Amino acid sequence: MRIATWNLNTWINRKNGIDNSTLWNWADDNLAADLVIFTEAATPPPPSVRTQGWNVVHRPGGFPNRSNWGTLIAGLNMRVEHLTHVGKKKHELDTKFPGSLTAADVWVDDEYFACVVVIYLPYRKDANKDFIGHPAEDLVDLKKDFKNLLDHCDGRIIVAGDLNYMYSCIPGPLDEFDLVDPFEDCELVTFRQDWDHEGIFLMDYIYLAPELADRITAQAGGIDDFPDSLNVSDHAPLLIEMNV
Repeated sequence: MRIATWNLNTWINRKNGIDNSTLWNWADDNLAADLVIFTEAATPPPPSVRTQGWNVVHRPGGFPNRSNWGTLIAGLNMRVEHLTHVGKKKHELDTKFPGSLTAADVWVDDEYFACVVVIYLPYRKDANKDFIGHPAEDLVDLKKDFKNLLDHCDGRIIVAGDLNYMYSCIPGPLDEFDLVDPFEDCELVTFRQDWDHEGIFLMDYIYLAPELADRITAQAGGIDDFPDSLNVSDHAPLLIEMNV
């Protein structure tokens, strides 16, 4: 099974006339993933995606006031169920920063695989374009969502996406859940500023429960492994292959 996370840079691509189908086709040709975890993705995705066998979940409308783009999870010919409330008390997810977090339960061959969570944390601004939030602080505020999701899936969790911040190790709000970063020992760059090509950073991550990380058989990621991704986005994907 191949799992990928990638920022599709939809809002800029729309300005540049790059159709969302181009991004899905690039991912299909270059990643051949069975499960994709996309940020800055058009919601809903192109109609052709569903006809090809992808089951897609996302928050309706994406980010409020952001022209239908946000976070999504899609599985190819597998069961993917959107989670909006979890736990006995029906804790509601994605209320702090609507559109930033999408969660889904995923089954492979009718067997439960994992709870998959995609996160996109932008630098938030108010109506006057003044900064009012920081991605690292927002991640702390999502801690209750993570805790309820972990309880829901008995720890079988994958968290991935664009955290918009440089981390040298798993950030505190996630580290206490004993997750594993399969790229921790790699020197990766996943983001290049389109206004300054010397501005390169690690912004995208994928973290897994230990029992899932132990099944990883191969991995690739960043601009070095996927240089052509910069032809259609300002981010490069991360890809893992694992036994299920």
